[in-house]
Amino acid sequence: MYKIGICHFRIGLKDGVSLEIAKWKKILEEMGHQVYLLAGEGIDPKVTIIPQLSLDLPEVKKIYHNAFCLLEDYGSEDEFIQEIFSLANQLEENINLFIQKYSIDLLIIENIWSLPLNIPAALAFSQIVELTGIKVVAHHHDFFWERESYNNSTCNSIRDILSIYFPPKGPDIKHITINSIARDEIKKRRGIEAAVIPNVIDFEEPAWELDNYNSDLKNSLGIGPQNIIILQPTRIVARKGIELAIDLVKELSRRENISLIKTRGFYRERRIDEESKFILLFPNLVEDEEYFKLLKEKIEQENIPAMFISDLINTERKIQDNRKIYSLWDVYLFADLVTYPSLYEGWGNQFLESIRAKLPIVMFEYEVYKKDIKKNGFKVISLGDRLSGKDENGLVRVDPLIIRRAAREVIRVLTDRSYRTRMVENNFSLARKLYSFQNLRKYLTPFFRE
Repeated sequence: MYKIGICHFRIGLKDGVSLEIAKWKKILEEMGHQVYLLAGEGIDPKVTIIPQLSLDLPEVKKIYHNAFCLLEDYGSEDEFIQEIFSLANQLEENINLFIQKYSIDLLIIENIWSLPLNIPAALAFSQIVELTGIKVVAHHHDFFWERESYNNSTCNSIRDILSIYFPPKGPDIKHITINSIARDEIKKRRGIEAAVIPNVIDFEEPAWELDNYNSDLKNSLGIGPQNIIILQPTRIVARKGIELAIDLVKELSRRENISLIKTRGFYRERRIDEESKFILLFPNLVEDEEYFKLLKEKIEQENIPAMFISDLINTERKIQDNRKIYSLWDVYLFADLVTYPSLYEGWGNQFLESIRAKLPIVMFEYEVYKKDIKKNGFKVISLGDRLSGKDENGLVRVDPLIIRRAAREVIRVLTDRSYRTRMVENNFSLARKLYSFQNLRKYLTPFFRE
């Protein structure tokens, strides 16, 4: 059995990589391995913290800015690169201390070699592999070439670093992507063979249910019983296409649509009347302040009820500062529908979470969904797969006819109980068959044999 070190910028938060790390850790420990965690930040006291791995460290932010925005803080390109390697060397020493402390004999590198968010960290891990020959599984959730923001490197040296270290080649490195598009691209661009391991979710645990802890969630948020909750569970970053969810809620909130739901009757016992509102609920992290500002302006302009509650939500329940903190799974229990209008996803954790919670999903059909997931027969309410442009603030749009069509389908799943049940049970059955922890055990076994 291996002593495994899982390494990422952050561990234990609500981002997709953190969620996948928790799943891999659980399965690897069940397989008999010892797992240790290394990150730049994390809420789990068992995580070894090296501050230079954090994306919020001023030095790391400075390097990122000078690499992809404007090379302005250094006297020359050589001075800039020397600073990067100097930080990489410091980080290498600390990583080696972690390896020695726990006698680590295999590293799982989570996205550090995929996106150049912390260039010194990528170099440090590459140097460790080259010097020690330690075995590595590189787990890639997305690559820099998939993001427009990395197309404009400020100097040739950064372009060289991207071509060598993102990701690096090596006889001791095995590569895993989370979708077939990335697998094909890494082969074409870098000549690297990779396996595909999709996201999974635990279907072996009991279903999420109301209990004494979470039963007061709606009251604590001030949400009346007659209101309809639309959950937007993703982090707030521009590629999530959240403005499309706002457009949908605006259409649903038209008086005639509320009246139609009242006339047809809600899918479960709840009084719907002229005072009922669609409330768009945001439980996850804000990671793009400028985009967040634009979304709030759009929400105000469209007069859409929305609640940002990330300060009350975590991956696990706890009491913090004498205040009850709910889990992300608690929020799903109170939702009537999930919006998932992401323009791009490496795979899609919230897609699986919504299916696990047996909720209908409204989604934009991003490329990975179309290529790897849709063919399995999942039933969703589609916002199409093409944008029709952007508004004056740069927020994306789809054809208004698509929004109206999606709204009609939403009204059906909110009023036709048998139709709704067939949809969510079909999705649940497929996901349990294809994307369970049992599947993950099968995928991981070949990579972690002695």
